[in-house]
Amino acid sequence: MWFYFAVISAFFNGLGNIARRTHGSLAQPVELSWWSLLFSMPLALGLMLASPGVYYTSNAYIIPILGSALLGSCASILQFRAYKLSDASAITPIANLLPILLVATSFIMLGVTPNLGGLVGIIIVVVGVYYSSVSGKHNLLYPLKQMFRNPGSRAMLGTVAIWSVSTNLEKIALKSASPTYLLFLMLVIMLTVMSVILLLRPTKRRLQHGDKILRRWGWHIAAISVFLTLSVYFQLQAIKLVNPSYVLTVKRLDVLFTILFAGLFLHEKHILKRFEGSLIALLGVAVIYLFK
Repeated sequence: MWFYFAVISAFFNGLGNIARRTHGSLAQPVELSWWSLLFSMPLALGLMLASPGVYYTSNAYIIPILGSALLGSCASILQFRAYKLSDASAITPIANLLPILLVATSFIMLGVTPNLGGLVGIIIVVVGVYYSSVSGKHNLLYPLKQMFRNPGSRAMLGTVAIWSVSTNLEKIALKSASPTYLLFLMLVIMLTVMSVILLLRPTKRRLQHGDKILRRWGWHIAAISVFLTLSVYFQLQAIKLVNPSYVLTVKRLDVLFTILFAGLFLHEKHILKRFEGSLIALLGVAVIYLFK
């Protein structure tokens, strides 16, 4: 069942990527993060209220989920900063390095490692999605070189490093709390953190252009919030059942969905060439599914 949850998570993340590519960036990263969190709250609350069973069985989840939410707040700001400062084709391949980092952090924090078949599958997926993200736009080493030159690329690398830790904290928290409860709680904490950050800023720099953003891009931000909330919901459902490195690797299929949606809705070029890497990634996913 974890596999299907991970694929559904990738599907919604792909839709979220398309929505993110079609909205403007008048606001600062912390402001965009605040708006997206605010729009996510009603859906997360609805999912929590509609879920059966108890929300938590002990208080052991509190420290891990608090740590994950605080780290997630930093990652959210860094991610919006990365997209603001750099071309998506330069930073998306860096995000696809997450499964490799997660293998290391899962071993350190959880004491778990993928078996040989799972590790081979992870490597194949990373190679495939990395190639898909670069193919048709830059040479293969371009994104890696940009990590040393481009602040947006460095911001995405920081985002990935944070995700590799926060995902394991969520795995720990899921031992004593339900996915829907943790999702809503994380959003509450992250929205609170973002609000404090905004309140500490000079008055004239709080939610700049907020009315313009909502009038022109409100539906896009709402779409990002809905799709990414659903993506995280299914990700948590999957992580609860299996090693997080498998889940985040399969979730990298969002590149395939993004390429497909970009061709259908945005009429982007190089779609067929970029699908070559996606086929490699699909092979890796098959290896994980069969041999993990």
